Amino acid sequence: MKKIAIVFTGLCLIGILLYYLFGLFSSSVGWYGYKKWKYRVGTTSILESKNRKIFVKHLNYQIVDSSNLKGFHFRPYIEKGFRYGYHSMDETRIDTYTKYPYNLSYERNKKDSIVLNIFPEDRVKLDSSDVNWGYLKQPYLQDTIRIKIEGVTNQKGIIKIW
Repeated sequence: MKKIAIVFTGLCLIGILLYYLFGLFSSSVGWYGYKKWKYRVGTTSILESKNRKIFVKHLNYQIVDSSNLKGFHFRPYIEKGFRYGYHSMDETRIDTYTKYPYNLSYERNKKDSIVLNIFPEDRVKLDSSDVNWGYLKQPYLQDTIRIKIEGVTNQKGIIKIW
């Protein structure tokens, strides 16, 4: 009987140890491992931007020289730059200590395998940017920005945003 109690106690201790080791491992590769709160992010829809209270304004746009864009949805907007909270992606921390406090963002349908890239010569019109994202010092565009549309099923075109 004493041997069964010792084995049971040992199994319980091993179980508790494994439980805490799994927690440590999960933290190092999960939320705390990726450190998502450190990096600037943007929203993918106007509704999400409004829910986070970072929406600034809608932008005008026109699609020109397009082909095969049936059902293509696109809506550009400006929002405040932000980061996720320290413990959740639902929390919003507005980026106040940055040279570029605004994001050029757009809402679009992602079901159609279309790539949107800002033209290289138009990236210099933004205060800071990369291929897909634009960052602004002020909550407005100073000049028209063009975005190239490319799709896997021969969709193409140009979007002008102002």
